[in-house]
Amino acid sequence: MSRQVLIINITRMGDLVQTVPLLARLRHERPEVEVDLVVDVSFAPVAALLPGFRQVFAFNFHGLVDDSRAMAKDLVSLYADVEAWVKPLRDARYDRIVNLTFNRRSGLMASCIGAPDIRGVSVSADGSTLVRDPWMAYFTDLHHYRRLNRFNLVDLYALGGSGPGPFSPLAVTVPRKAAEWAKSFLRLAVRSISHSPALNVKPKLWIAVQAGASEAIKAWRPEYFGRTMAALSHRLRVGFVMIGTKQERGMVEEAIAAYRAAGGFSPLCNAVGQTTLPELAALLAECRLLLTNDTGPMHLAVGVGTPVIDLSVGHVDFRETGPYGPGHWVIQPDIDCAPCGFDHICFHHACKDRIDCDQVAELGLYTLHAGSFPAHATGIRLYESAVDEDGLADYVLRAGRSDPLTEWYGSFWRRYWFESLTRRPSRRAPLSTPAPDYEAAGQVFSRLQPLADQLVAEAEKLAQLSRQCPLPVKSLKEAQARFGEARQHAVRVAASSPAFGPPTVAFLREASNAEDEGLPALALAQLRACRVWRKRLAEVACLLGSVKKTEIGIEHVAGVDHSRPSSVPGFQPTVN
Repeated sequence: MSRQVLIINITRMGDLVQTVPLLARLRHERPEVEVDLVVDVSFAPVAALLPGFRQVFAFNFHGLVDDSRAMAKDLVSLYADVEAWVKPLRDARYDRIVNLTFNRRSGLMASCIGAPDIRGVSVSADGSTLVRDPWMAYFTDLHHYRRLNRFNLVDLYALGGSGPGPFSPLAVTVPRKAAEWAKSFLRLAVRSISHSPALNVKPKLWIAVQAGASEAIKAWRPEYFGRTMAALSHRLRVGFVMIGTKQERGMVEEAIAAYRAAGGFSPLCNAVGQTTLPELAALLAECRLLLTNDTGPMHLAVGVGTPVIDLSVGHVDFRETGPYGPGHWVIQPDIDCAPCGFDHICFHHACKDRIDCDQVAELGLYTLHAGSFPAHATGIRLYESAVDEDGLADYVLRAGRSDPLTEWYGSFWRRYWFESLTRRPSRRAPLSTPAPDYEAAGQVFSRLQPLADQLVAEAEKLAQLSRQCPLPVKSLKEAQARFGEARQHAVRVAASSPAFGPPTVAFLREASNAEDEGLPALALAQLRACRVWRKRLAEVACLLGSVKKTEIGIEHVAGVDHSRPSSVPGFQPTVN
């Protein structure tokens, strides 16, 4: 067990806030553990709000990257700077490093600092990028089948950095000075209202509005925020606090213009670009609701206990990065392409137009206990955030419709990966109906099983040839060509199947995620990946057959009897 742990998280503000449950999980694993944090210097103010870290180390990583790209310093000088900064971390002799930044630069740092137990991205002796820990590896895989993923990023951090354990919420500490500033800011706003003849409505409560986002594709249209605010102002004595960065002022101004054009008459406080991060957290703590895109301030609001309504549009998938823990709402457009892929270029952004402003306002009133639940959900899916029986984040569909195939396999893979990677049974209710594509899945497996056997056989030949001395170069090339063709064929058959695509993605990553050196070791690692893949395919087939046959639920993976034949042709796997 680890006495000293170092967490590396140098990318985004929201990611930092999302590490707090990992800290709690590490303490559950070993109460006396000391945990340090590495951040980019620009996020040091956020790190200061997070409770429980022994020490925070800040470094100008973005400046380092800029210097290297602009060649402002020679390579030797850059390495000397990094070496000088890393040395005290290396001297600390950490027992575990949890690298939550998934890029090569952070992997080099993790390996340079060194620890007996490194989780997340690191590098091998030959400079290859490695992903250590099954949950961290799952994080890199899920982007290939995002719609089937049911694990929030916060839980993946905690599971990968520590392990399973009790639920722990996000938590942000608001400094007293910042809290006093926020109260004063709102008091001054109320005083200005009382002296303005145009505004005679003093707010009973405040709603924060984050109309901007770091990327336009992940932001609901600003004018829709304005119309929603106007609808709320007609029903409730409320004031609005506009938040965001200086770069988002244009979007905020659009929202304000739409608000006024729609007849909104409640007071507005414009705090855009005027707050420090501690002051922003304090201001969110004073509000009763945050209406927002998927942004860093959303996680700050969750951390200070303010309910959130998250407009999940574009390539944002709320199951990955939505508000964590109970008490929040997510609105997702009901459109086949939502969420789109990160590499997708959208020319219409039609998902944003599916969300009706009046329905968002109704949900806001309901969240504030000032109205009933929206009676009709048209064009949207409405989810309530929750915590499931395994202590993990969940999102429960409360209105709208969802795709039965996606929902079934989402639940299936949620249970499979939890049980497979933790080696403990899930407490969630088991599936009680067969997969909607059960017959088609059986046909896919009947094609896949001999292909998997062939792939293992080809990998065994490669492993045997790689151990010969001298190396039979010609035979190796021929065997590698046969292996490549067999793998390509098998992957093509499995890739589009929701039943067998996810383990195939894991196989492709595991086959190349080897830290072993030398041809024999690499060939053996490839063989192990092939065997694990074949075993997983058989496990999935057995589990699908179990649901179809018994209609009582999926059995624990470790307890599956792989020799038991299924009642449906095509589901009779043989495990070697």
